[in-house]
Amino acid sequence: DADPNGKQAVQEILFDWEAGYTLKTRSVSAGANLYFMDYKNQLVLTGEINDVGSPIMVNVDKSYRAGIELQAGWKISNMVEWNANATFSTNKIKNFTEYVDDWDNGGQKTTELGTTNIAFSPNVIASSLFSVSPLDKMRISFVSSFVDKQYIDNSGSDDRMIDAYFVNNLLADYSFTTKLFSEITLHAQVNNIFNEMYETNAWVYSYILGGERYKMDGYYPQAGIHFMFGVDFRF
Repeated sequence: DADPNGKQAVQEILFDWEAGYTLKTRSVSAGANLYFMDYKNQLVLTGEINDVGSPIMVNVDKSYRAGIELQAGWKISNMVEWNANATFSTNKIKNFTEYVDDWDNGGQKTTELGTTNIAFSPNVIASSLFSVSPLDKMRISFVSSFVDKQYIDNSGSDDRMIDAYFVNNLLADYSFTTKLFSEITLHAQVNNIFNEMYETNAWVYSYILGGERYKMDGYYPQAGIHFMFGVDFRF
């Protein structure tokens, strides 16, 4: 979708620097990993379009992702176990130029925004898995996931953003044997148990009309509380 009359895109270059440490004992594990992803010519959407009006990916000179990844696990007893992980990050484009369609005069209006947030890059992601095994072949798990707010374009505007969300699921598995099958496993899930109303993706189109900026946008809502059941057979 490149513009045949404009500057042609070149390949991205990424230097990924990481350092981590992990600790393990019989009942506890923990780890931390620092990372810095340094991009040269990352391909991103800026609002710029080609000669037929399609959005194009263009190179931005400097951008980066930097953060820390944490994980921990605790085997509380033979019946109870807890695992969790989280990532805290900052994700930036330096010297970002935004393009917006100008319906008044034709063409596009450009705005120098300086350092902005990379789209669809939450600063915090975290999850937790708490499991209980009341019987030898049964496990009940409570799974929690948190995703911080995300911008749906690279301008970093709160007007074009997916809100943070926190979702919890309840899972249960039970296995047994029969003469015909070496193992049968029953699965039951209650997803989004607290009926959280949230979206995980979106799109936006911005334009200028009558000297004012407007937008058209759409969000992709996820299911409220819902149930799933399954069975596995092993011979």
